[in-house]
Amino acid sequence: MRLTRSLLGASPLLLVLFHDAFAVKNNHCPPVGPVLPAPTSPSTHPVVQSIVAVLKESISNLTGTFNGTAVSVGMKSLHETAPILDAHYTPPVLDPRGASQIDASTVYRIGSVSKVFAVLAVLKTRGVRLDDPITKYLPQLRELKREQNGTANRITAVDWDDVTLHALASHMGGIGADMITDLTSLPINWTALGLPPAREVLDCSGYNGFPPCNATIFWDNFGKRNPVFAPYSSPLYSNTAFFLLSLVVESVSGVSYGDFVQTHILDAVGMKGTTYTKPDDKLGAISLGDITWNSTLGIDDPSGAFYSNTQDLLAFGTSILTNQLLTPMQTRRWLKPVTFTASAGLSVGAPWEILRSANVTTDQRQIEFYTKDGDVGTYHALLCLIPDYDLVVTVLTAGPQSSSGAVQLLFSQAVSAVLPAVEAAGKDEARRAFAGEYVDPASNSSLTLAVDDEGPGLAVGSWVVRGTDVLAHWLNYLVAVGGTLPTVPLSARVYPSGLTAGPRTAWRVVVDLGTPEQIAQSDALLFWPQGTCLAWGSMDRVVYQFEALDELVFDLADTDSAVGVEVTGFGATLVRS
Repeated sequence: MRLTRSLLGASPLLLVLFHDAFAVKNNHCPPVGPVLPAPTSPSTHPVVQSIVAVLKESISNLTGTFNGTAVSVGMKSLHETAPILDAHYTPPVLDPRGASQIDASTVYRIGSVSKVFAVLAVLKTRGVRLDDPITKYLPQLRELKREQNGTANRITAVDWDDVTLHALASHMGGIGADMITDLTSLPINWTALGLPPAREVLDCSGYNGFPPCNATIFWDNFGKRNPVFAPYSSPLYSNTAFFLLSLVVESVSGVSYGDFVQTHILDAVGMKGTTYTKPDDKLGAISLGDITWNSTLGIDDPSGAFYSNTQDLLAFGTSILTNQLLTPMQTRRWLKPVTFTASAGLSVGAPWEILRSANVTTDQRQIEFYTKDGDVGTYHALLCLIPDYDLVVTVLTAGPQSSSGAVQLLFSQAVSAVLPAVEAAGKDEARRAFAGEYVDPASNSSLTLAVDDEGPGLAVGSWVVRGTDVLAHWLNYLVAVGGTLPTVPLSARVYPSGLTAGPRTAWRVVVDLGTPEQIAQSDALLFWPQGTCLAWGSMDRVVYQFEALDELVFDLADTDSAVGVEVTGFGATLVRS
């Protein structure tokens, strides 16, 4: 705290800027996103190979007790053709209708992973905007208010004009969760459990041998369901929302939803093993006597009907992260959260279930995992994109001994094991590509960069421009003071911005003020975690002749390694020695 008081007394301007600049946790506060380029050949790295071998054995031990449940786990880098992990378990008992050997081409039902196709179909439908109200495309929804038994009001009727496509895609529409979960569809004496005699029986679901609910049943009955929230109040998982999105695709495109997805997504990616309707039984992972494999879900088809396999889902995830289906800007916007949930580790996107964790990699930074899981009967599935490391992960199971919890456990084990190894591979590649000394003897300028285990990104060792120690004068630049200022402990690290132009790639320096102990003291004064980590507010603050002092542009000269760096704000170009 003595450091804080001395700095605040040094300059009134510093009083304004200090909280922004003092934006660190344990001396490191990187911007959100990759802190180093993802490795381009992780599967050849010895640490990755060793960890994958151990992981395969662990998966084998976990699934070895499964008598009738098939399992497939895959992980792939965008930069490699073959997967990093390709593990499959064939149980001793399978239904003779299906495949006898489980591999990457074996087809599973993927349940609500199907919702990713629905949102992507809307994004690819020309003339449709996510911010449009659903009534622009389906004005007949307004008529559902008339189905209420009594006066329609905000408690009893959805105001469909307030419900946007984006709200539906991100579970923020506030509408009823589903049609098929009405208990009257099940042949159970519900009056014995306290419910009144049923005046209306829905008599459809699509599960357990019951006929699926069709569009006519939806239009005749969904208006009887009360809304749960006002739009954009709180997330509520809704299968019905994706039926409505499919109707928008059909209304605007003029083709069936299944045909649209087939043409614009599946064929575009080459997903030959993925279908909207049941494929040949011999292709499928089918547990003995399973009835879910054949089930038709009716109005829930867009939210959960698709069949797919490991190799197709890995290809699909790769196509998203490599911008094959959307423009780069559209993809970046799509892979963002929309709302929080009551869980600190889970946010909701459209339709992503976004996990956030700081305990997976050795640098202990926050990493986002864009997942979508799915459950339909005895089938449980998960697709995950990890943009920071250019990875796609899939977990597929079929059988009575699996569950959504088992899939999450397999996914967690795979990521926790492999991601630190991929991080190590990325560090080794970055060390070869960027670490070392960059010099310009004529101007007495130099910059030393290293890849270490002390934190994320590239560590700045020394930084001299025209004989001036840049970091020793960083406070002068920051607070626009030319005189002497107190000496402040600081460190600097460099992170990629993602901006490239030919062989040139831009990075940004984040200068962290204070020791880890001082930062911990400052964080302890605030009720929210990591309160002083504000890199997003401190970057690009110091500018000279319109050029940022924290910008570095590396020249890769059409190779895999930097040959020089431009220190743009200082007007200096250094050559890697």
